[in-house]
Parts: sequence; C-alpha cells; structure tokens
Amino acid sequence: MDDASYQSVKEEIKRSADIVDLVGNFVQLRKAGKNYVGLCPFHSEKEPSFTVNRERQMFHCFGCKKGGDIFDFWMAYHHCTFPEALKDLAERYHVPLPQRPLTAQEKRKRERIGAIFSANEAALRYFHETLLRDSVSHHAREYLKSRGIGPEITKEFLLGFAPDRWEGLVEYLERENIELGIAESAGLIILKNKRRYYDRFRKRIIFPIFDLKGRPIGFGGRVLEGSHPKYLNTPETPVFQKGKVLYGLQASYTHMRSTRRALIVEGYMDFLAMWSFGIRNSAATLGTALTASQVRRLKGYVDEIIVIFDSDEAGRKAALRGLPIFVNEGIQARAVLLPEGHDPDTFLRAEGTERFLDLVSAAPVLLEFYLEQSLSGKGQSIEQKVGVVRELLPSICELKDPMLRAAFVQKVAEDTGIRENVVWSELGKVAKGQSKQVYPQGGNSKLNSGTVRKFTRDVHLLNLLIYHPEVARELVDCRWQLLMEDENTSKVISAFFDKLKREGGFEPGQLIDELPDETAKNELRESLMQSSFYDEAGARIAVSEIKRKIDELEIISSIRQAKERGDMEELNALLKLRAKLYQGMV
Repeated sequence: MDDASYQSVKEEIKRSADIVDLVGNFVQLRKAGKNYVGLCPFHSEKEPSFTVNRERQMFHCFGCKKGGDIFDFWMAYHHCTFPEALKDLAERYHVPLPQRPLTAQEKRKRERIGAIFSANEAALRYFHETLLRDSVSHHAREYLKSRGIGPEITKEFLLGFAPDRWEGLVEYLERENIELGIAESAGLIILKNKRRYYDRFRKRIIFPIFDLKGRPIGFGGRVLEGSHPKYLNTPETPVFQKGKVLYGLQASYTHMRSTRRALIVEGYMDFLAMWSFGIRNSAATLGTALTASQVRRLKGYVDEIIVIFDSDEAGRKAALRGLPIFVNEGIQARAVLLPEGHDPDTFLRAEGTERFLDLVSAAPVLLEFYLEQSLSGKGQSIEQKVGVVRELLPSICELKDPMLRAAFVQKVAEDTGIRENVVWSELGKVAKGQSKQVYPQGGNSKLNSGTVRKFTRDVHLLNLLIYHPEVARELVDCRWQLLMEDENTSKVISAFFDKLKREGGFEPGQLIDELPDETAKNELRESLMQSSFYDEAGARIAVSEIKRKIDELEIISSIRQAKERGDMEELNALLKLRAKLYQGMV
C-alpha cells in the first residue's frame, strides 16, 4: 500500500485501540492522576516508573526511557518488527490491512520467521497425530493416562509423540514441502556430517511450547524409558529463547491476572497435573531456574510468585539462585516444599487440590524458606551455620537495593547467631571479589532515587506549548533560546515552534515522529505525561513573565557587550532600561 493508505490504517488502529486496555493485558496498572502506572516490563524496578496516558494514547518509562504508542509497546513486548505489529494489531482490532511493499531486509526476515513457524506447525501436526492415531504410540498414551493426563488435556495442549524413527519427521516435512534447512534452523532436525538429516526428537512424548499469541515456537520431549537426557528442548532459534519462555503461559496468564498470583513448577508434567486438578494460574520452567526475563514478564500479571519445589536439597539451592532475581525485580516470592517423595502430580493425586492450596497459602517468603531449610536438622554447630552464611553471601551481594541488603544481613545474623558486623565484613570480602560495592549498616550509603525531573524555565515553556499553544505562540519570535538550560528540551521547543508556524494548531503527540533523535523524543514523551502547570489565566501570566525574562537577558547581554566596547553612553542607557524593567515600567 502507498504511504497515505499505510498511515490511514495505522491511525484507524490507534482510534480503535485503547492503550490502557491493551497494555493492561500484560502489565498491572493502577490509576495515578490522569495517568496509569505500573512496574516496567522492560527493565528491573521496584517502584513503578512505567506510565501510560489514555488521552495521549502513549506510554513512557521514566526509568529506562522506553516509550511510544501501541505499536512501539507491541514491538518491544513481543520482540517483533513493525510490520508484524501492524498485522497483529490490525487483526486484534478488526481493521482491514492492505498490503504494502516490504523492504528487501523486511521481506527476508519475515519470510524466514514465517517459514520457521510453518515448520513448527507441521511438526506439531506430525507429533500430535502420531500420538493420537499411530499404533507405535500406544505405550505413550498409556503413560499419559497413568499420569492422569486424559484426552481433553492432550488435545487442549496438543501433546504429541516422536516415535523411534530416525527420519520420521524428516520425511513428513518433505511431504509437507518444508525446506529441511529451515527445519534445521527451527531445531527440529539435525544435519549429520553435512550429508543427511535426522530427527532431533525420538522416542519421546512431545510438549509443544507456545508464545502468548498461541504460535508454536519450540518443543520439549520426555523419554519414556530410562535413557538420557530425560528432557530435551528445542535449541535457541530465531523464535525460541528458553530463558524468556514459560510452558503453559499462553493458557494461564489470564488466570494469573484474575488471581494476582503465579504458581511456578519445574516441568511440563507438573504443569499439566495442576491444570487437570483445576489449578489454572500456573506455568512451568523449561528445565532451568526462573530467569529475570521470565520474572519480569510474570510481574505484569501478578503481585506474588510462588515456586513449588519437590525435593529438599534441590529446592534449597533453587531458592538460593532465585533469591536475588525476585528481590531485584521487586516482586514478592514464596516457596512451597512438597513432602519428600512427592511432586505436584503425585501430591495432588494423593492429597487433593484443597490440601495443595493450603500449602500454597502457608508458603514462607523465599529468604525464610532458604534459612529454614539450611538450618533445620543441622544442630547448633557454628561451623555449619558459618557454611550457610557463606553460601548465602554471593546472593546477598547481587541485591541492588542497599536497604534490602542491610535487612537481609540483619535477618541472617539473627537466625544464625553470628554477629552482624562479622557478616558485613565477610560480605565485603565477597563483594570485593565480585567487584561490587556493599553498604554496611550505619555507613554513609547514598541511595540512588532515580532521575528527578527538574522543572526549569525550559520545561515550563514546553508545558505551555503543549497545553496552551495559542498563548505560548506569542513567544515564537522572541529569543526564547536564551532561557534554555537543556539541549534536548531546546530541540523539542524549536520543533514545536516550527510546526506551529507551518500548520497552526496540532496534536502535540504528532511531533514525536518529527524529532531528530530518541533523546528528544523521550523529553517530549515525559512532558506529555505531565499535567498542565497552569490554568488559562496563569498561562498568560507565565508567558508575560517569560517575555520579561527574555528582555532582561537581552539587556544583560547588551550591557556586557557595551562594557567590552567601552561605550559608556549606550551602557548608561541600557542600565536605565534594566532599572525600568525591574520596576515594571517596560
């Protein structure tokens, strides 16, 4: 489509969408004046700096400076290109989307990503149909049945089976006209000695992994026999990064939003067992501990994350690894340790949903869980307690907030009976080895409260232009540049005046695309998120004051020049003019 049609579709989507509703599907927002605020999904923070404005249909994070309209949010959150965002949002809001010519680079990238999704979809059909209908899958179906996974869940999550065939999927993909090089890029097949492809997954139950749009991005496979590895996942591909994905999230995130709680388990079968018992606000890691990226995504839906562990030692170590991630992401985490010999599946079948949820409700916070597990059953040996502290210190070092670090040190000292100053001393040694700074209790730590926006004259002038342009345009021919303290604000104001001269009145948000760089765009977005500083009468007074200040600065500049020239006559005249200005006579 031509530029006019392209812009028309973009504007139609913006008119159809409400950015607060859209972003609210992925980030927990609360009303704050005219804006909505929440924890940023794009960087770690504990105090909300992510701001959404319904009137402007715009978002901006005052922390990481990421911002823009609904298209910018969709691209950043779903890691997609603008054409993909345009297509997704057009479908979401039922806006017809004419085709436009793609650049060569866009076309290559879109074709490659599309081909990988097509290969995954073909593999999904192969695995699922094999499980449902192939006689070689009888033992796989029996195994799922024995684990309480019935036909409904099998079909809902499109479970599959990879038979004991070296080229079963290879041959299927060839029949489906899937290029084998693309299938290799998707992690489905492996090229051996640059001559022959063979299936990556064999003799395994297959768990398709979906993104939030419901597209298959990868697969997990579980062996039915005692061979290793027990679980095998798709390798990293252009559409699959294991550390950013949680199994089952595409089905459960709406339940997480409604309950404000996420239950995280360690594997595919645990997730499906919980789903079959009616626990729908859960997701599973893919054989790894939770990452900061996964936690950051979850905190958009929930107020707390509860991690379910099924063995003492593994649970203790996992809690230790996860402790700094949860704390630094600013979300409460608690831990459930199931009785020995149980995982969520066996416990639910033995004790039922109510008993399981009782354990969830009584779950301790992660630090208390770790200390309880580490110190229980070890007697009062001081050597053992020292070992616990030394094991914990590297995690405490990773905490970014000095106040939280101090609270953790105090808690550890109280629970172990080791003096707090000794814990601080050891923490300093660990930090030195990691090239990190720690702030001992009572020290002169300087807390970083974030960037505080200064309300200088240039910020006030920009606010006037946004909310009172008819009054502020009186300054267009004045030397307003004399007031500027910030180069980026000056760029925005200059562009604002230029557009006012060309077009007259306009919607301030339209100026963003015309600004020369991202820093200036951030400056305007932050100003658009502010309310007006003035009512109508106050705006007129402010403009008059700005004019007076400009006159004063011009006179001061002329006085300096007259002094440099030694022109006493002009100097005296200027001094009198300045005096009149101060007296309000000019």
